[in-house]
Amino acid sequence: MRKVFFATLMVFMMSAATALAANWQQIYLDDTDNKIFFDTDSVQVSEMTSTRDDVIFDAMFRMDYSDKGRTALIDWYRDYSIMPRGIENLSYSLSKMQFKREGDKRYYRILERISYTASGAQLTDMHYNGANDNWQEIPVASVIDVEYFEANLIVEGKLYKRIDSSGI
Repeated sequence: MRKVFFATLMVFMMSAATALAANWQQIYLDDTDNKIFFDTDSVQVSEMTSTRDDVIFDAMFRMDYSDKGRTALIDWYRDYSIMPRGIENLSYSLSKMQFKREGDKRYYRILERISYTASGAQLTDMHYNGANDNWQEIPVASVIDVEYFEANLIVEGKLYKRIDSSGI
């Protein structure tokens, strides 16, 4: 009986870990060698008009900092006389972004950004939580533009499946 319980527990734990695992794909390498990844499983449509012209959707991104990128970020903070505690140990950050498409216009806002050390400890001085109500227009040929493009591909696929499955 005990062996069956532990075997069942192990199967449950492995399936739960798989369900929580992200599907990270590298989408960008910036000029300081920071790598940006996108979790393709994270894309969710939160609002949509009946004509599907206006859509709001969320997605998760991860930035892995290179030594050069971390140094550039530290220099940027130093220029503004800010030095977040633990920034020298910064390894990566996770960002939850929200995008809005209204006709031909595209906007974004950051819902949350949490930074971590290589050991997985949160850098509390670099935690950003709570979306600003002001949407910002997505600059053309920017990192945000690349992130929007990748997430929008998933959204378009989901909308296509929804249309196809409902016969609309």
